[in-house]
Amino acid sequence: MRYGIFSLFAVVSAAAALGAPIEVEPFPAKANWTLPGGESGVLLEKGQSSAVSVKVPGLTDKEKDVGGRWRGVISVDVYGTAQGGKGTLELEALDPPSGEVFAKTTATAGGRAPRAEWGVIASSGQSGAEAERAFDGNPGTDWHTRHGADQASPPHWIGLEFAAPRKLEGIRYQPRPGGYANGVAKNYRLEIRKPGADWETVAKGESPKQVADSRTPLVLNLPGPIEVEAFRFVIESDWSGGGFGTAGEIVPLGISLTKKTEPVAATSRAWLEIPDKLMDLLPGKTFGLRVRAGDGQSVVVGTPRFSRVNEKPTDKLFGRSNGGSGPDLLGAGLLGFDALTEDKQSVLTVMEVRTGSPAAKAKLKEGDVILSSSELPLPLNELNPGWDWFRHSHEAALGRNSEILLKSGKRSMPLAILRDGLPLTVNLELPRTRSFTTMDPATDPEAAALLKDMLALLEDTQRENGSWSDDIIRTTFSSLALMATGDKKYRGRVKKAVEWSMEKYPKPDAYGNLGFWYGAYAGILYSEWHLLTGDKKVLPHLEALRDWAVNGKHNSIWNVPALGHGPSGLPYENKALVAPACHLLVFEALACRCGMKSGIWEMIMPFMEMAWSNPKEGGHGSLGYNRSYKDTEEFWSRSGLFSMAAYLRGERPDMSSAMVGFMEKNHPWIRNSHAYGEPGGSWGLLGLNLVKPEAYTAVMKEYAWWFSLAWEPGYGLHFTQPHMGAPYMGEEDLINATYALVLQAPKRNLHLTGAHFSGR
Repeated sequence: MRYGIFSLFAVVSAAAALGAPIEVEPFPAKANWTLPGGESGVLLEKGQSSAVSVKVPGLTDKEKDVGGRWRGVISVDVYGTAQGGKGTLELEALDPPSGEVFAKTTATAGGRAPRAEWGVIASSGQSGAEAERAFDGNPGTDWHTRHGADQASPPHWIGLEFAAPRKLEGIRYQPRPGGYANGVAKNYRLEIRKPGADWETVAKGESPKQVADSRTPLVLNLPGPIEVEAFRFVIESDWSGGGFGTAGEIVPLGISLTKKTEPVAATSRAWLEIPDKLMDLLPGKTFGLRVRAGDGQSVVVGTPRFSRVNEKPTDKLFGRSNGGSGPDLLGAGLLGFDALTEDKQSVLTVMEVRTGSPAAKAKLKEGDVILSSSELPLPLNELNPGWDWFRHSHEAALGRNSEILLKSGKRSMPLAILRDGLPLTVNLELPRTRSFTTMDPATDPEAAALLKDMLALLEDTQRENGSWSDDIIRTTFSSLALMATGDKKYRGRVKKAVEWSMEKYPKPDAYGNLGFWYGAYAGILYSEWHLLTGDKKVLPHLEALRDWAVNGKHNSIWNVPALGHGPSGLPYENKALVAPACHLLVFEALACRCGMKSGIWEMIMPFMEMAWSNPKEGGHGSLGYNRSYKDTEEFWSRSGLFSMAAYLRGERPDMSSAMVGFMEKNHPWIRNSHAYGEPGGSWGLLGLNLVKPEAYTAVMKEYAWWFSLAWEPGYGLHFTQPHMGAPYMGEEDLINATYALVLQAPKRNLHLTGAHFSGR
């Protein structure tokens, strides 16, 4: 690697560092190579090159406050070679005006690059109307060329490229069904590319007026089948005269298109670090990025990416705690370090290494940039909730790799890191010998060992006054986890916690303005304690809490009673929210088993029914925030809590069944629960266990990778920031209590988890 300071960076910028990951356009294709899943790679033959420009944004205020030096890390996915042999490539960062290279590296490629049977090619596309929509079998979805301030100019084209030559008999162009005649093809031509040849025109003309007026399909038949490796339909002008191009569906005649497969990950990457002295000069400026194929076979590369990482990342870089896409904390308890995880970034930066951990023994250190795990590049990180996070986040990659290694009997995980501009591999010894199996401690030895650690942690962290962290939420979950063991040795601890709570909250007003949350937790603790021991001292507290909640109702904007965070009023212009009420409903359902008369359920049900997305009315089945916001993003804890309450009461099975059904199908939103992430994720799992145990079992197995990565044997779980995580809800002192309860849910020792008897 070599560097130079030159004209582009002659003036030092006032900014001293860079911000979030920078978006970089794909390399311009000299020859397309459609990868499985539809992403387009670039095929470079020996001596060929492709380049893009990268404009580096300035610092955000938060990043200015952090200070320190920043490192620029460029990565390019390498998928292999066209023929399956070996190839080489060079990656260069250069000054656009002079062409001088200021940083470079080389990499090798091997193995046959994966290729889709077919891929979409187009001159341009608009967000929400991408070219792939013209080949999805649905004429109601359409392709539209780029429009707006950066409108693409005609001619426009769209077509397919095949991995192997196919016999084309023609095409059918179906105009988009809606809108005006904007983009409907008027003057057109059909071009094909025979194997090894250039594009040639095989048909051209002007479409009949009814193509625009009534959206009649335009069918172009060739004289006979022609073997092609690609075709494209070219729109020279459209019937509106606006210079657009659109299509509802394009069907290649004589060719059957197989269903698209899942995207594949690159098996290797080329890495290049920008020297920190140059990084100080780059904010607000542009540099060039070029990839060149060297000796050997043709190389297939993917989209380049540019990440910026601080040399000493701290929690000052964390994003908005209650929502947003980070940056956030990732706690890799198994490996012994914490990391700064950033959305859409291809690297993971080490924040802290724990003394005596596998990371410390491997001499991993703060600021190291992790490039790969188990010899596979880290995926493009996804921090936003959903399936992409579940499948492709850095957390999921490390966790899944740990389980794969343990199942295969391996005892270490190799990590490739970038240090001082050079990649090197460190091996982290895994402090476990077995992978998880069922995630049920009764049948899974690893889950049993994890539970043992968490229970020991709860024993160690109970305070002298009987509480955990002087907080009713942590105290309730910790007490429930100890009661769930069925071991009488813990009853003294729980009794002390109950007495602490009754002393701290002698009357409901002591719960404060957020009292419906805190009161619900206290009521749940008291109810389970009474059902276990018969202790009648808690009963007056249950009835007082019920009356306080009922009397704390206010009329919502929809003219039905509702509850806020506490009795003082309703938030959000009287729209209120269901979450505090859901906790109260669980408390009341348990208290009714203690002999208390119900009251909150009857009062709040009209509001809850309005907030529910009823499948019979075309809804999705989960419980919304309120009537005006029946979302599919933060449903997890609300739906789980309400379904628990309904099940415990033996009422509204239609609602509870729909809610847990939606949860089962959309479990990757587990960490996006309402406003706090945890304990919302745990509540949802407890709801599944109670209402649909088979769904609980299936979902828990799906998250073995998270437990694997978070667990430090001999300690317990380490904390990773949830998507909707608010730190004031607690970190390791909370998740170890909640998941100690969750892991024991199948034992059904509590009424919350399915008991139907008094255990005293």
